[in-house]
Amino acid sequence: MRAAIVLCLALAAGCSSTPASSPADAGADGASADALDVSALDDAAADATAAPEDIFEPAPTAPLTWPVDQPGRFRVGYTRWNFTYTPRGQSAPRTIPIHAWYPTLARDGAHPTYALIFRDMVSIVDAPPAAPVHEGGYPVHVYTHGHQGFGPTSAFLMRHFASHGWLAVAPDHVGNGLTDTPNPMPPATRYLRALDVSATLDAVDMLPMEHPLRGRASTRRAVLSGHSAGCHTVWAILGATYDMEQVAARCAAPVSCSPEDLAVFRMGVADPRFIAGIPMAGSIQRDWFGPMGHAPVRAPLFSMSGTADPVGADAQFMTATGVDLTWIDVADGCHQFFALGSCMNIPDSEQTPIVGTYALAFARKRLLDDPDATVASILDGSRAVSSRVAFQRRTP
Repeated sequence: MRAAIVLCLALAAGCSSTPASSPADAGADGASADALDVSALDDAAADATAAPEDIFEPAPTAPLTWPVDQPGRFRVGYTRWNFTYTPRGQSAPRTIPIHAWYPTLARDGAHPTYALIFRDMVSIVDAPPAAPVHEGGYPVHVYTHGHQGFGPTSAFLMRHFASHGWLAVAPDHVGNGLTDTPNPMPPATRYLRALDVSATLDAVDMLPMEHPLRGRASTRRAVLSGHSAGCHTVWAILGATYDMEQVAARCAAPVSCSPEDLAVFRMGVADPRFIAGIPMAGSIQRDWFGPMGHAPVRAPLFSMSGTADPVGADAQFMTATGVDLTWIDVADGCHQFFALGSCMNIPDSEQTPIVGTYALAFARKRLLDDPDATVASILDGSRAVSSRVAFQRRTP
């Protein structure tokens, strides 16, 4: 228990290290993340098992007819493996853990515990994967965690996608996790996070022949979501360009950047395989990307924030002109409403009905060209998902 408390405090403390006077930075670095009541989270995870049995009866046809605001027709499998690659700008190999949630028909099995604390009583460890029901294989959703976070911080969201026949994958960003983030943090961490995201798609493609998930996913196009500092990673992957004067300022003492680091920042880290992004509980950081770094982004974004967590999502919406950007602001949503939960004034039971519904609707429309009228009405704001949601949309 003591180790759990130490990890929890490390997460809370690490998420509150940025001065509150800089709201955009604060959100992206997780400054306003709430301290977590681990016992409450454990109770909520245990309660998540009480789902009606009939909603999990497999219906391996027409997945685009399954309501986005309900669980899909699959149970959820979970697995984890390590992947080693050598990032641009680095000479040494880098090994990252990768977490994956996927559809299964299995009813029983062991359940995972994330970061030695957070129990998931729904997912089944190493369950046999179900056959793909989407044309071309499992659609892919990649998630990038926040500063001092870990891959499964938004496991509720990953489970929602997996239950609808998707492969949902999330790397642990080594060097920016719960216990391994240095102070000060090297600027290279910013681009390494994005390269981890690209490597995650590569890792799915390069699974060994004997791996049960081998060949089941379609990785040529994917959707990316990110929490807190993950918003920075979403913008970078979708093509936002770095302001090199700002980067130079970030590379001043006591931290430094190598010529190779600067070359990566200058070239950027865009990955054209990602065709849409979902930044949550954060915003574009102008002191990295500058006033016009958003301009090259052509992929649509669906931004989510909470009224109890002023991270600058409003400024992002107003200033990212020319970008196809939708923004929802959730009344009483705190920083962790989009991740580990346990907000003061909004129950965790509303996470999937709000965050999961909007994210899946957006992903289905953008990645799968979903023609469903309900999905379209959710995404244009004409259909209210929750009375808590303030909806705004701007097209280029």
